[in-house]
Amino acid sequence: MPCARGDAVYLDTLERALGDRLSVHAGDEGRRLDLGGVFAALPQDMMTLFCGPMRMLDAARRAWEASGRPLSDLRYETFGSSGLLPTEPFRVRLRGQGTELGTEFVIPRDGSMLDVLNEAGHEVMSDCRRGECGVCALDVVDVDGEIDHRDVFFSEHQKQESRKICACVSRARGTITVDTLHRSDAL
Repeated sequence: MPCARGDAVYLDTLERALGDRLSVHAGDEGRRLDLGGVFAALPQDMMTLFCGPMRMLDAARRAWEASGRPLSDLRYETFGSSGLLPTEPFRVRLRGQGTELGTEFVIPRDGSMLDVLNEAGHEVMSDCRRGECGVCALDVVDVDGEIDHRDVFFSEHQKQESRKICACVSRARGTITVDTLHRSDAL
């Protein structure tokens, strides 16, 4: 759903500070941000920082890559509730050396898979806790439902494959089975 001008929390403050230099692209006013045009107007060696909901970040990444710029020059900050599915409890089943197949945890609506697994003693590594670095990525063994990839670390192709999940921000509908002990990328 496009953002309405009335939903912009700091709009008054920004208008006072920036005056006519501020450009607002509000969905309820029919103004959509032309990311391709914005990126084309930037110097080729420019680094850019984006923050916002997942759909906007995904669109920014696609436009950035289409402009031929290195992805390492596009930085992200995410909104905590960015997802395509509603935030609801889901189940995570573990598989791994020394872990009995079928050990299952319920991830609450207000908690992350990372926190639940760490609290249970499974020591999932992490760094940013925003879905940007990929350190907490776990191998997905099985999906009985659907994964809601809320990270900006994995490419669209990797998200569609759903072979890995960022435990810090991503969620699911149903039950997913992950392997917390085998890190194929660490070989």
